[in-house]
Amino acid sequence: MRKFIIPFVFVLSLITAGCGSAPLGAEDAARVGDKIITMEDLDFEIQRIPPYQRASFETLRGKRALLDHIIERELLLFAARDEGLEEDSTVLAIIADAEKQVEDVRVRAMGQVYYQKMIVEAIEIPDSLVSDYYESNIQQYHNNPAALVSHILVSTDEKLAEVQALLEDGTPFDSVAVQLSEHSATASQGGSIGWVEQDQDIPFIGEDQELLSLLLSAEPGTILPPYETNLGTHVFTVIEQRPESYDSIDEVRESIEDMLRPALVNDYFRNDFMPGLKETYGVIVNTPPADGVYAVINDTPVTEEDILAELEAIPPYQRASYETPEGKQLILDSMIERELIRLASVEAGLDQDSSVIAQVEQAEKQVEETRQGALIQEYYQRYIVETAVVSEEDIAAYYEEHTGDIYHQYAQIQVSAIVTDTEDEMDVAVAALDDGMSFADAASQFSTHQPSAALGGDFGWVPVNAPIPYIEVELEFMDDMFAAEPGTEFGPVRTNLGLTLFLVTDKVEDGVKPLDEVRESIEASLRPGIVNDYLYDTVFPSLREKYTVEINEDAFLPEESIGADSLMTLAQESMGTDPETAVVYFKLFLERYPENERCDQAQFLIGFTFSEQIKDYDAAREAFGVLVADYPQSELADDAQWMIDNMEIPIEEFIPMDVPVEEETTTE
Repeated sequence: MRKFIIPFVFVLSLITAGCGSAPLGAEDAARVGDKIITMEDLDFEIQRIPPYQRASFETLRGKRALLDHIIERELLLFAARDEGLEEDSTVLAIIADAEKQVEDVRVRAMGQVYYQKMIVEAIEIPDSLVSDYYESNIQQYHNNPAALVSHILVSTDEKLAEVQALLEDGTPFDSVAVQLSEHSATASQGGSIGWVEQDQDIPFIGEDQELLSLLLSAEPGTILPPYETNLGTHVFTVIEQRPESYDSIDEVRESIEDMLRPALVNDYFRNDFMPGLKETYGVIVNTPPADGVYAVINDTPVTEEDILAELEAIPPYQRASYETPEGKQLILDSMIERELIRLASVEAGLDQDSSVIAQVEQAEKQVEETRQGALIQEYYQRYIVETAVVSEEDIAAYYEEHTGDIYHQYAQIQVSAIVTDTEDEMDVAVAALDDGMSFADAASQFSTHQPSAALGGDFGWVPVNAPIPYIEVELEFMDDMFAAEPGTEFGPVRTNLGLTLFLVTDKVEDGVKPLDEVRESIEASLRPGIVNDYLYDTVFPSLREKYTVEINEDAFLPEESIGADSLMTLAQESMGTDPETAVVYFKLFLERYPENERCDQAQFLIGFTFSEQIKDYDAAREAFGVLVADYPQSELADDAQWMIDNMEIPIEEFIPMDVPVEEETTTE
């Protein structure tokens, strides 16, 4: 069964307008109505697929499968528009929400640009402040003495002698390390272990103060005497020494400014910038709110309704802390700041800023994606899901098929109980029952078994041959309980819980659930398949005919430049994973290279693929017949004829059942 998934975002409106019914060009993949889909469009869509899924769509056959999805989407869009769904209230509401988000993106983008340019970039950090920070935190910029070190590790005296001999002969240290060092992590790097710093562990070796002192005191270029560590015997050389130092203020100025800037920006924003904007645009805050108005910004009131709308946008788990007067004041402060920055950014013309325009354009593309998704979803629901009918015959057949498993119900009873510690307590409970108290009320009042008492004595449903929950002793009357009618009491008897009085409150007989009881669940189980079949067997064929779909299949064939042998290999590799494609490629081989010596092999493999992979025996006979007729001298002609005569016979019939086994003879 084919699977269809409505792709809301996947596949943009990448299809460009075509020109009448002109023939498709070499780079055109398909035409749907008057729309053209190009190979470039497919490549663009592939780049939008998550990387872990992309590989399967990058082959020619993968692109062909992707094209089918795009065509199906475009057909549904045509149909939705023709049904007038662009004016549907549900679709319009979804689009309106998306368009509102575009405006939100515009305002947010302008605010970000304004904040960066007018506030962050306006802050100049005094040199004195940088100097004070540098001097107060000078130890952050201290660099320990360090040596850049390489080594060669060996495990035997013979290997050590070989290393020393090569080094004495002038062989470069790194070459000897690559050739002879037994330390796999560094050998391929010429033995380099990196920088070794004072008061730090030595890489790969750990703490070794004696070795550290030797390395830090050696002259660059020095090869130290062999040194033993827990790893083995090392030969070390020092490449470079770096003396103790401090980073200069100029080297770290940028990082210091980055640390100081946030506090300065915040201080400027709160104490200088925002007060200035409030004065410019006229902000009046009503404390407490007057007639439901919390504030007025540039003659625009902020009302209780506005505050509540902001509250609704806060995640529920955070909302409670903002529902207090203090919390609402925080919301109001935030709204005032956002609105003042919006007013200032509009006045500054930042709606034309390139960054703002780019973000708005991206949001507008998402609106178009949302529009298409809403149209398709509404059409799919209204004209496919709600139109596809699960017939009574299908429901009845499914029901009959599963009466022995899904819809068979085994006998079970629902049991309640009252548990007491003593007989006197049980007598009190029984007396209350005799006086008309319900079993549930009596259990709640008198039972000492808290888990069930809280549920009015309910112990739950008990299947046949299963124990009653909590009861660890065998009850002689279990069979009688299953035979009893609801309302029958058993006991009291002594159990592991105490003195226990049981009541059968409900029961289900062994048998099959009635069809009416399970009809809804059957329909829910069958509907996805019915809808899918209706979509692919009825809707899409109808829409393809109505809107005319034309596909350039040649665009999905291997290029001629790959040559005969490569095309044959490609076809053979496809036989197991994509037999239909393999047949196409074998036929393409015959078409492109009719004089090639392997044409008979290609023709045979067409028949073989139809027979053994696709199981289309008529097509296989036709293909094998062509081989016998067109290539009678081929060594494959007899095999082809044998396949024609025997391809549908099970292989087991060709294996002799009783083959005499010759006794083994031995010579003495």
